[in-house]
Amino acid sequence: MSTGLQNHTGAQHPAARTPPDKADLYQGFSLKSVTWGYRQIFADTIDELFRQGCLGPQRREVTGKFFELLKLADQSCFDHVLRQFLGALTPHNRWIMDLPGIFTDLVDQGASLATGKFHQGIRFFEILSGGGMGDSPRGMRECLNWLRRLRKLDDELAMAFLEGYDHLRKRMLPLEIERFLEAALQIHHANPDTAYKFLRGEIASAETYILAITRECRLSDMAESLRMLLRGLTGEDWIIADLGQLDADDLMEHGTQSLTVSGHVYLPERCRIFQQTADNRNWYRLCGVISAAALLEDSFPRIHGHPHYTTCASLAGGGLRNSNLFVLLECVRVLRRAAKRWPGSRRLIEFGLENAWSADELAEASPNLCLRQALDTDTKTEALSQLRAAADACINCFDAAQCLEDPWSELILSAYPGLRRQPLTIPSFFSDFMFPVNFSNAVGDQLVADLKDASRQKQEKRSDQDATGAGAAESDAAGLSGEKQDQPTAAAAAYIYDEWDFQQNDYRPDWCHLRQHQTEPHPPVTAPANYLDEAQKIRALFERLKPDLANREKRLPDGDDINMELLIEYKLERLHQPAPPIRFYEKPLIRQRDLATLVLLDTSGSTGEAQGGNTKVLDMEKQAALALGTGLHLLGDRFAVCGFNSNGREHCEYQVFKDFPQEWDDKSIARIMNARPQGATRIGPALRHAGYLLAQQPSRQRLIILVTDGQPMDQDYSPETRYAQHDVRMACEENARQDIHTFAISTLENSLADMEIMFPGHKFVILTNIRQLPQILPRLYLRLTL
Repeated sequence: MSTGLQNHTGAQHPAARTPPDKADLYQGFSLKSVTWGYRQIFADTIDELFRQGCLGPQRREVTGKFFELLKLADQSCFDHVLRQFLGALTPHNRWIMDLPGIFTDLVDQGASLATGKFHQGIRFFEILSGGGMGDSPRGMRECLNWLRRLRKLDDELAMAFLEGYDHLRKRMLPLEIERFLEAALQIHHANPDTAYKFLRGEIASAETYILAITRECRLSDMAESLRMLLRGLTGEDWIIADLGQLDADDLMEHGTQSLTVSGHVYLPERCRIFQQTADNRNWYRLCGVISAAALLEDSFPRIHGHPHYTTCASLAGGGLRNSNLFVLLECVRVLRRAAKRWPGSRRLIEFGLENAWSADELAEASPNLCLRQALDTDTKTEALSQLRAAADACINCFDAAQCLEDPWSELILSAYPGLRRQPLTIPSFFSDFMFPVNFSNAVGDQLVADLKDASRQKQEKRSDQDATGAGAAESDAAGLSGEKQDQPTAAAAAYIYDEWDFQQNDYRPDWCHLRQHQTEPHPPVTAPANYLDEAQKIRALFERLKPDLANREKRLPDGDDINMELLIEYKLERLHQPAPPIRFYEKPLIRQRDLATLVLLDTSGSTGEAQGGNTKVLDMEKQAALALGTGLHLLGDRFAVCGFNSNGREHCEYQVFKDFPQEWDDKSIARIMNARPQGATRIGPALRHAGYLLAQQPSRQRLIILVTDGQPMDQDYSPETRYAQHDVRMACEENARQDIHTFAISTLENSLADMEIMFPGHKFVILTNIRQLPQILPRLYLRLTL
């Protein structure tokens, strides 16, 4: 008797047979192995997947894994698992089959769960079908990775996580989900059943924990970025440490939230001050900025911990009055200088101040109200004006301590008598001057002596002037309002980049300091007529290209518009046949250019030299950038134009002539035309920074076009080695890992051998005549991007 399903004539049911022409496509799988009730469903689904191109010879890995799972069919319980698997491959989920790695992992884990317990395999594919494992490659990959980790401990725990994953991913970031899982594992050690409910979200503690995590920011997540922030702002290395390492009794007594001392910035392990994670993250950043400002202004954190200065009371002279006045003066001085030094920090400082005190703490005439109003330049009184003037005149903490008996102090004490009676509560983001510090690695006597000497010299100059007259001038312009004042001189923040040393086969960490800036030309410089003529020629070239980017797709059964000629043709056909196919609709078919380009111009001193007569390299670079920018603006491509030069590894300059969000207008052109040759040619940091800027652009294709006139050269480069060339190559490879491609245009100053080292894959061109650049650059761009 035949074992296959038969109809009333005795022949096998069609679904029970694997057609001969499909036997090879099915890779050894036979529909006979499937229970008879599912055979037609299996056959229809498999045929549909082949028709859609999801399976087939062009997708061997996915097809092989697909049929490997189907071969587990046994006309029994496992067929229910496979039926659910096929049902999960809905049109909404079929993108998974475009990614062999994810598809393979998905199939393997589903099969493994089903082999252990059928109901787990069925539920696994049910959740997949409903979109509960993520709707993006990244989300699904993270889900599968977490699932694999949990299965090593307990399959039931893994399935509980899978049940609740859709809810978790909609409310938390990956790092936050990681913390939620850590909590679940701790619960699992004590009570597995409670852990299952916790992951499914069936108990109240799960919601409570989610609320705590989603508002919490951890120091461990911020430590590296804070370290780099401090390094960039101060040029010094500082350790970001957990406040919990300090004496617990002192922490409780003082309520310390931030402490900058002895090469360390101590902050709490967790920040839950605000309701949103982003606000808590900003609080950490604010602590870093203010710590950097305190260090640059030689405030008390510079000497805090010295044997003679364990707290600021040792410097201020003791007593509540002096301690309050000293802390008040230093807070005002540091915060006002920070706002002037880094204008972008003003909003962050205001954010911190707005949340620093409660309404009760800002009672009339209280010390806290005095500090808040001193930082608010809209509040103008004689006492506050004197305080601000004194703060702005101080040069370091010793100088501040010398000012505590000056006329401003009595004015402030009269206006805010609470300064004599209760301690000033400093904002939580400001270093606690009153925390008792005793470190074995305290600051040295030489630093203290230098600061004292600077203060003494300033006091000697001050004694020759009328102190009252000097202090009476209102200096509110240095405050948070952002108005200009002559002092102090702002030090530009720097981006810190490693540099590759091919001789040591390792990076030199935090080696190069790069400063980005955008200068406005005064007066604006206009482009010469010949530059504009060349730009018009390029514009014409790009205009001929643009019509090819948009066409119309015709002869459609439905669409946005009706093509009248095709409609007439349809009417004529109806005279000869009753129901001709409808093919008279059309719709736009637009070829989108999802591209971001950064044009990086070498503005080093050598570009000011003439090549080929009186032609300067930088002039040709400007003309080429102007022509290409005109064409890119016409195409609608996202682009930026930047320049670079250097004067040693700690003085790498990066000029932004036209940023990605900025319009291509007369101002952008004027900035390019205002570029001047100066400095040396350190290409590596400029390429890394260009890659950093491009990585933030949401484009599918990202391209750097580097234009340079010579070899990389700077103060600490040795001409006897190719150290610099190998660093450029590594910078290109780092960018390539982010799918950012680099193409270089050089003069004959670079040899073919040097260029092949720096730009692997022959992604460069060497010009025999620099005059060719304005014509070659736009055409090269089209060749690279079309």
